[in-house]
Amino acid sequence: MAKVLIFHYTKEGRLPKLSKKELEDIVKQLDDVLKDYPEVKFNGTYVDENGMGICDWEAPNADIVKEIIKKVLGAPPADPAIVVERVL
Repeated sequence: MAKVLIFHYTKEGRLPKLSKKELEDIVKQLDDVLKDYPEVKFNGTYVDENGMGICDWEAPNADIVKEIIKKVLGAPPADPAIVVERVL
């Protein structure tokens, strides 16, 4: 299993301010989609006050994560999704 990070740093890729209801709706959609991907684990999204940050996943590869995001949000991520390895 690979560690996949999706970055949110460009203007297009930053996460907008969302209401609690909007966030709950996204989580529900994500949970529904992830039922079809038992090998994938979403570890969370981490952003600063400007919406810049990362999404942390465990998946076979970055393409599967992009596919899931497209199903949940209607478009693939605007910024890169990369596979990383722990070095420290």
